[in-house]
Amino acid sequence: MIRETFAVRCNAASTTMVSGFRWTCCGLLLCLFLSPVAPAADAPDWNADTLTGDWGGVRTNLSERGVTLEIALKADVLSNLSGGIKRGTKYMDNWDFKLKADADKLWGWTNTTGYLHFLSTHGGKLNGTHVGSFMGVDNIEVNTNTTTLFHAWLERSFFDEKFSALVGLYPVDSEFYVTEATGVFLHPTGGMAAEVAQTGVRGPSIFPTSSFGVRAKWRPAPKFYLQAALVDGVPGNPNNPHGTHVRFDRGDGTLAIMETGFRPAEEISKYAVGYWRYTPRFDDLVDTDAVGNPVRRVNRGAYFLAEQTVFREKDDSSQGLTLFFRYGVANGDVNTLDYSSSVGLRYKGLLPGRNDDEFGIMLTRGHAGAKFRQAAATPLASNETALEITYRAKLTPWLAIQPTVQRIANPGHDPALGNAWVAGARFEITF
Repeated sequence: MIRETFAVRCNAASTTMVSGFRWTCCGLLLCLFLSPVAPAADAPDWNADTLTGDWGGVRTNLSERGVTLEIALKADVLSNLSGGIKRGTKYMDNWDFKLKADADKLWGWTNTTGYLHFLSTHGGKLNGTHVGSFMGVDNIEVNTNTTTLFHAWLERSFFDEKFSALVGLYPVDSEFYVTEATGVFLHPTGGMAAEVAQTGVRGPSIFPTSSFGVRAKWRPAPKFYLQAALVDGVPGNPNNPHGTHVRFDRGDGTLAIMETGFRPAEEISKYAVGYWRYTPRFDDLVDTDAVGNPVRRVNRGAYFLAEQTVFREKDDSSQGLTLFFRYGVANGDVNTLDYSSSVGLRYKGLLPGRNDDEFGIMLTRGHAGAKFRQAAATPLASNETALEITYRAKLTPWLAIQPTVQRIANPGHDPALGNAWVAGARFEITF
């Protein structure tokens, strides 16, 4: 049984908004079985696509009411074979509980979708205790094991779905700085790049802790989009990493992020640029004013991403080779990294008869800014570089096994740590 802590602390001006958000989340759960059944629509084949099947018709019934419920597990066993802090093996897992609701079927709210996503994390900390990489080695490793509400939002579209607005608990890495081809990798930089992920008081609104915010998206043409979001600048409660906390404390400020992109083809094909900025100013890592206090600086950055399918197999256009490149900069006056970049490839269906398998190679480099290195007590390497080679084998519609090997050069930018070799496997089960 999932126990969820949902603490809300806000000023008087924010009380009504947060209260409404909380009741919306409850409404999504309480009204599932109170709404009338809509005409049957095409539903997933639960018995084929999941381990636990249709639950005696419960899932089909929910789908007919406009509700889709998904449960999935990622379980990783990774070892540091050499270098880093020390050798050793750790187990980590992440449970996803996702509920998507068609509010038109539930309540007659046209063009409206509700979404709840709970995370439950467990296991060790391979990077924290054995590797020491600044960018990390596993995208489900967390500092604190807990169960938390990660997504909780309502989205409505307008003008023939050319414009949409979203409000609620919203992680920006779900839609910003995203490349589909990098989703296969275990290394964290396959998601939000490190030069953004390491910013702020406790990171931006990304896995595993999100913030309350709003997002708007405009599609002036089928191949173009423009999106922007404003989220609370300090996700969760820095003093309590357990459970879910929606807070609007004085000084949090906001994180603003925007992105515009172009999708020229139906297959994986995307080119985008983005910009982000925090409203509060941050302490300079080195510079001080006349009385010795740190100079306050703007915390902002920008990025570019590109991914393109360059080869498609004749029998199935979803199979083939995709190349990708990502590059981002951040203000080195206040952040550890002043830029990072990733380049690589993904091939779906590489082996004959293995049409749903994915093979990937990614090289990522994070560059430590001059001021961060200047402020360090000991000399640091300017770059940390990670190479990952992985193969995700989809054995059944509900089971995948993914071996991976990583080479981490200059982990933590610390010359005292030897280059690390990390190897292991991920197991994915859809229930």
